[in-house]
Amino acid sequence: MTTGLRILIAGYLSLDEVTQASGETSRQAGGAALYAALGARQLGADVDLCVSIGDDFPAGWIDALQGAGIELPHVARQSAPSRWTRIIHAADGTRRSEHFADPRWWEAGRDHAPRPPGELSRYDAVVACPMPSQALGEFVEAAARAERPVIADLSEAFVSQDRQSILALVPNLTVLAPSREETRLLLPGVDDDAAARHLAALGPAVVQKRGAEGAFCVEAGRAAAWSVLAPRACVLDPTGAGDATVGALAAAWVGTRDLVAAVPVALTVGTRTVSGHGASALCSALAPEPIHRISQGASSR
Repeated sequence: MTTGLRILIAGYLSLDEVTQASGETSRQAGGAALYAALGARQLGADVDLCVSIGDDFPAGWIDALQGAGIELPHVARQSAPSRWTRIIHAADGTRRSEHFADPRWWEAGRDHAPRPPGELSRYDAVVACPMPSQALGEFVEAAARAERPVIADLSEAFVSQDRQSILALVPNLTVLAPSREETRLLLPGVDDDAAARHLAALGPAVVQKRGAEGAFCVEAGRAAAWSVLAPRACVLDPTGAGDATVGALAAAWVGTRDLVAAVPVALTVGTRTVSGHGASALCSALAPEPIHRISQGASSR
């Protein structure tokens, strides 16, 4: 367990509508920042969230986060509707994120983009969950002023939107933990191992998440590379597993700066996440609310 460390986790909370391969659809608390915070708490780190929500974000979900020991000193509350997602998991393991094509989702992302708090020196590390490149740049600059490491994740949406700006920020990160799908977008035409090595050569350590296969890791400067297998899992809901892994990675790594030891621990937390529906495996008070059953591939929005 990680004790005595305080981590700032910045990103988004969201209202998620998730359809499983079975066709079961539920409404659940979501957002990469939520899963990352719960992942870090699994290892005992003290966590502060830096997010923005609308008046429609359920108070019960906020209570559940606080009950899990997550502090909310940097929560901006706005009248604009909260960020939301619409995710469909297919039987073959693929995921379709329908919200990426909806202008309202992008608008909510702009409305609720996280902003760095005034002082970061009280934190041992900053976790930058997927966010627009401008917001990521602001957190990188604030962390540099406070001389704090940044552990960053990416998303396919933001990489597709602003690939060059995100690439320009990579040298300023301490640890980069993208999925292999994101690195394929970041470095088109480059195979997965080579993409991870290329990014590490720019400066950060790289943990390339590979779902059920585990992760491919490269030390900063491309000094060494190795693969880590994920623990076997009974998958009920893969939503948020990668995000929880990143939060746990930050908690496991920041105290020791030992990536070899930290990654297996982080993958164990990611595996734990998929064993429940929504965030319920990490926080029982965040069980999803069933909506209805639909045929695979249909949309209720």
